[in-house]
Amino acid sequence: MVRCSISGASVLSAPGVGPITAAMMVVLLCNPTVFKNGRDFAAYLGLAPMSFGSGGRNQVTGIPSKYRCHNEARSLLVQCAHSITRLKYKSDWVASILSRKPKKVAIIAIANKLARQLWVMAKKGDKFEKRLVLAAV
Repeated sequence: MVRCSISGASVLSAPGVGPITAAMMVVLLCNPTVFKNGRDFAAYLGLAPMSFGSGGRNQVTGIPSKYRCHNEARSLLVQCAHSITRLKYKSDWVASILSRKPKKVAIIAIANKLARQLWVMAKKGDKFEKRLVLAAV
């Protein structure tokens, strides 16, 4: 029997995530070591370009088609991203990407970041914590 490293309560602490999405992520990320990193998890969901290669040659393909990715989880994370964009107090990163990119592109970028954060939460077994990014001026 495999012991799950992530709980539904820790997934629910992420912004925009509801109970249905939390249940789906607990099932997908029960063993987060299946994916090498958060980018591979996002590519499996269809939120980032896939990459493959050997011998020092890595090729990055396009975002997987709807038949080669996990459609249900992708659509749930896109809905979570929609709810993040409708928050009254958005993070600086969300506000900046919404101002720079078309709305649909920004939604996918937010869903991609959320998927990567959920993978890290599953890997470490932590709850979501908002981190400030300090930039040198």
